[in-house]
Amino acid sequence: MRVGIPRALLYYRYGPFWERFLAGLGVEPVVTRRTDKELLQLGLQHVSSEVCLPIKIIAGHIADLKGRVDAVFLPRMVWLEDELYACPKMIGIVDIARMMLGDGTRLIAPSIKRNFLWPHFRAGVEMCGSPLRAARSLARARSLLAGPPVALRLEPGEKRIALIGHFYNIEDDYIGQPIISAFRKQGYRLVTKDELPESVLRGRQGFAKSIRWVFERELYNAFRFLVGSVDGVCVLVSMGCGPDSLIAEFMKEEAGRRGVPFLQLVLDEHTGTAGLVTRIEAFLELSQRRQQLTRAA
Repeated sequence: MRVGIPRALLYYRYGPFWERFLAGLGVEPVVTRRTDKELLQLGLQHVSSEVCLPIKIIAGHIADLKGRVDAVFLPRMVWLEDELYACPKMIGIVDIARMMLGDGTRLIAPSIKRNFLWPHFRAGVEMCGSPLRAARSLARARSLLAGPPVALRLEPGEKRIALIGHFYNIEDDYIGQPIISAFRKQGYRLVTKDELPESVLRGRQGFAKSIRWVFERELYNAFRFLVGSVDGVCVLVSMGCGPDSLIAEFMKEEAGRRGVPFLQLVLDEHTGTAGLVTRIEAFLELSQRRQQLTRAA
């Protein structure tokens, strides 16, 4: 049995766990290739132009799997602890996938509500028919869910930018790589929220307690943790994502109060690499000038 995994959205947090889990069940995991323009164009044929870029991208990955595998593995992230919900479009992509795949390709979509492992166990039993094998495979894969192995280290004197964005944007080569490269070419170290422990990302202090979207709370908490120890903040926002836009405004206001340079990049399928690089270079020049004025004062 060949089971496809779209290399998009939640794959960038749970992908290695899923691959080991499925392999332990005795099925063959088939991961789609890295996002490229062809996959994005394929996704645009299946979803509305109004949805965000990550949804357009995963639609392309799902379409690419149709007819090549026996089933597609696409867990539905509904909510985690503290009833922190995923975005509605992320929840709804499972229903879109079901329509896209039709009757020819089976969809395996465990629904995750607070307990992360139990839905995977049930899906494993569905695939391999053995509760014992599913439990053993889950136990072997579980170690891949661990957070950052070491505490975040910020070296004195290094030039740092906090890159605040969803893991599925930053780690997707098609979206994130041009941005990462532009900063690194200028000698900056990028610090992302995925270098921070879960205790920081899921904290409930202050305004964070009012944020009911799980990944937006992570963004805001990472910003609050890093803003005082970086030379600037760059926030990635997906066009059409209401939660992203709202949280970004709170970050921008607070960065302004602290005098920290702030750049917001809005991403969609029309965003050009050259334009992004130009804005990043201008932002870094502003950041350097502010530092020089601060030292002179």
